[in-house]
Amino acid sequence: MFETGAELTELQRLLDASFERAGERVHGIYSADKQLSARKLAGFRGVKLVAVASVNTKGEPRVAPRSAAFLHGKFYLAANTESILVRRLERNPMVAITYFEDDLLLMSHGEVTFLLKRQAAFRGISQEWKKAFDGGKDALQGIDVFLRVDATHLVAFAQCAERYPEAWVMSGH
Repeated sequence: MFETGAELTELQRLLDASFERAGERVHGIYSADKQLSARKLAGFRGVKLVAVASVNTKGEPRVAPRSAAFLHGKFYLAANTESILVRRLERNPMVAITYFEDDLLLMSHGEVTFLLKRQAAFRGISQEWKKAFDGGKDALQGIDVFLRVDATHLVAFAQCAERYPEAWVMSGH
């Protein structure tokens, strides 16, 4: 588990507040018993493919697949400073991320913080990224920035929440 006790407490606060603010439609589909706790969400291991939404210079929505890892209670995206996504986020750092598989749904909205290769924070996350990427030696090839999503909204639901115990990825999911 990458998260500290303090990070899990903050993550649980965010999850609870986000669930409370969720609309009638979400509450109609996902009751409180379908919500994943911070401890269960901390089991979200590995680098996963997510849909990342941003806007272009005209304010038009754009969605693209991107690799993400969940570390220290936040999503991190690996990128290159020359990428279109990074240029968009430099102009408007607001982003939305969605991950879904089978009966699992994670949605996060927030602001991106750029962690550049020359910064100590980049080096710390890069070591954890490699571990999350199953130690892949090419995990950081072409990567010179991590995009940390500082979420203002984060929901995590599973129709069969009991299928996702703590550290569920390590147990075969």
